[in-house]
Amino acid sequence: MIVIDTSVLIDALHRKEAALRKIRVLEEMGETLCTTQINVLELYKGVYSPTKSEAGLENVKMLLDAFVILSINEDAYEMFGELSVELRRRGEAIGDFDELIASIALANGAAIVSGDRHFRRVPGLKAVSP
Repeated sequence: MIVIDTSVLIDALHRKEAALRKIRVLEEMGETLCTTQINVLELYKGVYSPTKSEAGLENVKMLLDAFVILSINEDAYEMFGELSVELRRRGEAIGDFDELIASIALANGAAIVSGDRHFRRVPGLKAVSP
């Protein structure tokens, strides 16, 4: 199971070859491609910024149809609390949204594909570059 992070999803929406190739390779390997509710929120925020784009909204919806969307659950709540405190204690916080994305991935036993290197600071999370 692989979580595709917002940075890669945005690159896929913009038809960037590296992101599309990575997604294709993961599909060919039989990986379950996922994203999280938080990533979905970030994509929708982008569609409305600075003004709503109907074409962008349609593209986001079509892209998301290809992914399992992981929800926030009790395991993710606990993981988030523990992870957030640990990263802050070490002076390596990555921000609430990314800590929540990492927590959802960890709670589901998933790795993450992201252009954001700070996911590598998350203990126990396998972070893969696109």
